[in-house]
Amino acid sequence: MLRQGFSVDQVVHDYGDVCQCVTALAVEQDVPISTDEFRTLNRCLDNAIADAVASFGSARQTSIEGQAETLQQRLVVFAAEHRRIIDIAIKSLVAIQTGNIGTSGPTGKLLAHALEELHSLTDRTLPEIRLASPTAEAVSA
Repeated sequence: MLRQGFSVDQVVHDYGDVCQCVTALAVEQDVPISTDEFRTLNRCLDNAIADAVASFGSARQTSIEGQAETLQQRLVVFAAEHRRIIDIAIKSLVAIQTGNIGTSGPTGKLLAHALEELHSLTDRTLPEIRLASPTAEAVSA
């Protein structure tokens, strides 16, 4: 049911509906349900609900862990690319600051390109990371 998009709340209520349907059908068919039978039905449904909740919790945790792993991988790639571009920008700036290289030459163009690439990387990657985050609010900045 989790794979089909049902929430835990829906599953619990659906099991409650099963109990109501069984009792309504018994009344409609004029079939008496003894107290013991009703207790057995309730116990079975309680066990089913407990199993469903436990399964949902386990599946949700697995899903969150998978998302976290994917998010971690994206962050590692982002950080490596970010470092590479920053390194290019810093080296270009240092070369320009020595005074022997102008900003309109190849080094200045390299610096401008690195800054544009850094801007593009951030604009492209941060929304992807936010969407991949199990708790998107935690990554918002």
